[in-house]
Amino acid sequence: MSPHLLAMSSGGALVDLDGTFFIQLGLFLFMFVFLYLALFRPAIRLIEARREATDGTKERAIAMRKEAEGFSDEVDRQILDIKSAAILERDRMIEQARRRDRDQMAAAREKTQNAAQAAREQMKRDGEIVRKELEAEVETLATGVATRILGQSF
Repeated sequence: MSPHLLAMSSGGALVDLDGTFFIQLGLFLFMFVFLYLALFRPAIRLIEARREATDGTKERAIAMRKEAEGFSDEVDRQILDIKSAAILERDRMIEQARRRDRDQMAAAREKTQNAAQAAREQMKRDGEIVRKELEAEVETLATGVATRILGQSF
């Protein structure tokens, strides 16, 4: 039998704890610390920096979105305020135009009524003048008509 199989069959330990074990343990710990300091810690820092940059960017984007929504709400409120003010101004201008139209119509109606009254008065005066002139000629006209109808002179 081979010495290796013999050692296994005799129930002895596979690993002998001699001085090489402690040397290997020391080398393992040295390599672990060296690799941690030289490779793992910078890699972890890089990964952490990327994560923070990504998370920070996401957080800034969320904050900017909320800020934009706040601005949007403010702009919508200002637009509503401006629309309300414009509607009030439009209504005020319409009422002012209606008032001006009523005033102009009243002035035109008064002017027309005055002109019609003046025309009636003038027609009445002219009628009186014509009536007086005709009263003076009634006798002459009546005699002329009677003479024509009857054929005799009066």
